[in-house]
Amino acid sequence: MHLNGFYSTHRQRGSALVVAIFVIVVLGLLVSVLSQLVRTSSDSTVVEVYGNRAFMAAQSGLQVAMSELFPLNNNIADCSEVNSTTVNYSGGGLSQCRSDVVCDSFNYSGGDTHYRLESTGTCEAGNTITTRKVAIETRTVE
Repeated sequence: MHLNGFYSTHRQRGSALVVAIFVIVVLGLLVSVLSQLVRTSSDSTVVEVYGNRAFMAAQSGLQVAMSELFPLNNNIADCSEVNSTTVNYSGGGLSQCRSDVVCDSFNYSGGDTHYRLESTGTCEAGNTITTRKVAIETRTVE
């Protein structure tokens, strides 16, 4: 009887090593998947933050263009003075961002002039470039 117990214990001696290697492989795969998930989550956060910054840059570009198109205490300007306006932001929350503004004007039969301003905000962070577009339409009543 003692011989059978020795024989079964001797046969199971290597099974702990197989189980340990299996557990190490499974844990290694789990760590690999979780690190990839964290990396993907970090990349999406960068895109979201820079997307918001690009949106704010586009809005700021529209505000600059509107102040040039409709200056206070002055005559209304023309789209040629506003067209292809590029604003590069160097400090604060919009660093590494810029906005490009395009203006189109349309004259209608009633004497009103309609303006369409489109601003494209772009922010760069390493290999990530985010772009947002904002447009506004306005008119003058003659």
